[in-house]
Amino acid sequence: MRIMAQGKAASTQQDVEELSAQIAALKTDLGAITETLKSLGVHSGEEAAARARELAAQVQKTGREGLSYAQNSAEEMGAQAAQAVRNQPATAMGLAVGVGFLLGFISGRK
Repeated sequence: MRIMAQGKAASTQQDVEELSAQIAALKTDLGAITETLKSLGVHSGEEAAARARELAAQVQKTGREGLSYAQNSAEEMGAQAAQAVRNQPATAMGLAVGVGFLLGFISGRK
């Protein structure tokens, strides 16, 4: 019976040592996985920041183009209005008086 007990004790000791070795291997693997995930997170963050910078640049460019278009359109309309006033001053004056009267009438109603 004593031999059997010693055999079981030795077997238990081997099991504990194997388990300890497996735990050590798991710790090493978890450390490697953590480093890999951290690296992926850094790269993903850098990629997201780069995409955000690209999008901001595109929005800025589109905004500048829209502003330029609006300025050119306003200048063109202003030039056309000035030309119309020079060509037909009486009509322009009558139109201005009519618009003024209409705005005065509308704003006078409360």
